[in-house]
Parts: sequence; structure tokens; C-alpha cells
Amino acid sequence: MKRRELLGACAACAPMVAGCTSPDALPEEREPRHPLADQTVSVRIENRSDTDHDVETNARDALAYWETHAEQYVGFGVDFEVVTDDPQLTIAYVDTPEDCQDVEGYSELVLGCAPLLRPGNRLPNDLTAYVVAANRPFGKVRITTKHEIGHVLGLYHDDEPREIMSNRPEDRIPLYDVRINIWETVLEAQERSNDGTRLYSDGITNWNEDEYAVAAEAFNAAHDELTTAEGLVDAALDLTDAFDGHPSVETVALEALRNHLTRLRERMHTSAALTRAMEDASVAADEGDFSRANDHLSAANAHIREINTTGVVELRDIAVALGLVRGFDRDEPVVDIDEDEVE
Repeated sequence: MKRRELLGACAACAPMVAGCTSPDALPEEREPRHPLADQTVSVRIENRSDTDHDVETNARDALAYWETHAEQYVGFGVDFEVVTDDPQLTIAYVDTPEDCQDVEGYSELVLGCAPLLRPGNRLPNDLTAYVVAANRPFGKVRITTKHEIGHVLGLYHDDEPREIMSNRPEDRIPLYDVRINIWETVLEAQERSNDGTRLYSDGITNWNEDEYAVAAEAFNAAHDELTTAEGLVDAALDLTDAFDGHPSVETVALEALRNHLTRLRERMHTSAALTRAMEDASVAADEGDFSRANDHLSAANAHIREINTTGVVELRDIAVALGLVRGFDRDEPVVDIDEDEVE
């Protein structure tokens, strides 16, 4: 009895064993799926920023982009539904990247972060993409939003579309060469204006020591530097024409950029006029014509008051308007003429 039972059991096993050892009969292994593949993903949009931008429109634009292009770039379709409660994904707009501190390579210049979900991953309970909005151009914020959603969909920095996913600014930023050209032109203008400011200060020292001939030379040299700086800013303004009509013009705060550069040019122009007036005053004083010197001195003080009215232009403002960075660690004014009137 026991023998028959044992043989029966073995006979019943034989086909299964044979089947298991036949490669042709192995069940196909499924490739792991992305947790959001072919799903309708619920999304909540949160504005934790002081930005003036319409962040809901920004997020919806980015979501619509991936609804259209996900199949092409990540190999599966996805839809999004904006909700207020119980989202699968939260897009949080913030002013600083402090929520990204745990990300490798973190710095204060990080513009956003999001989990990189890959096929086979489980969907996190708290799936949040952080996007730094602050005072960045609307189009730049939208690119960052697309970028972070791309990570959620499984894309790395070296994946297509590179204009969105790359962490290399020359790949991601439209008209990057133009922006860099403008920025470097402004920096060159700053260097020339710094030289002019130093020479102006030397001239004031000479003036106060009644060394009028030496003062005139210093003011003349300062005028040359500031005039050159003004010309460089003019050139930077001309370069902004490249953005007119460009499909990605939203990625630069063009009106703000031109306003900053125009104010900078006005400040440099007035500073150059100030140095010319002080040169004329010094020449007159050196000739002993103090009545004429005082007339030029009055003109110089009028220019100083005009400079004070114009106000300073900070490098950070220009860099942010260009869409190159969220902020900038150099916030000194581009032109910093001594704003005290001359006696």
C-alpha cells in the first residue's frame, strides 16, 4: 500500500518536473513596470512661495507637456488630474531649496528636487517635487517643474529631452550663449566702472589737498573708464534683441532685464558726466579761476544728486533676470560712485 502510494505520488510529479526543466515551458518574466505607467496620477499644486507667478498655470503647463510627451521619452503614457486632497504627487513651489538638503550635491543654488522613480519602485506615500519659484522668470520656473516631473517619471540628467532634463545649463537654457555674452559684457562694464570709481576717489583726494592739476588727470582717466563702461552696457542692451520673438522668451525676464541695464547705463552716463564736471572744476581751480570752478562744482553736485535718484543696480538682479541663476552671491552694485556731494 505504501509502495503504491509512493509510486503514485512520483508518477504525479514526473510531468511537473519535466515541465519545469524545459526552457520552452518557462513562464515569461515580466519586466518591472514604473509605478505611474499608464496611470491617471492625482496631483496637488501647493504655493509655498512669495512669487508673483501663477503657479497653478505653471504646473498645469508642465503636466500637459508630459501627458503629450511621456510616451516618447519614458516609454509609457500618463495622465494627471489636479486635486486638492489625497494626491499621489505634490508639486510644491518654494522660495528656497532648503527642502532639498538631503539631495546629493545640494547647494543654495539648487532650483528644485524630486524623487527619481524607476521601474519596480513602489510609489512613495509622500511624493513631492519641489520647485524654487521666488523671482525667477516664469518660463524658467516652468522648465524646472518639467525637469522635476521628469525625475518622477524615471528620467536621469543625461536622458532626453536634454533641454529639460540636462543639468548642463548650455543644454537646458535657450539662447544660453546670448545670456552669457550679456552677463560677461556687464561684468566687463563693472570692472571698467570699478576702475573709474577708484580714479574718481583719487581725484577727490587730490582736490581736497588742493592738488588741482593732479586731480584733473585723475578725473579725466575716470571719465574714460566710465564712458567705456557705458558703451559696454549699451552693447549688452543691444544683445537683448535676440530674445524678441523667440519661442522661449518667457525664460528670461526681458522687461526687467532691459530696465536694469537701462538704469545701469543711465547711472554710468551720469557718473561719467560727474567726472567731466570735476575735471573742468579742477582745471579752473588750477588756473586760479575759482568762480568758474564753483560753477563746475555745482554741476558736479547736481550729477551726484541724479546718481542718488537713479539708485544702484545689483549684479544679482541682472543674473536673475537673465534666467541664469535663482540668485547670486555677488550683490555689490555695478557702479558705486561716492554719493556724498563735493565741497
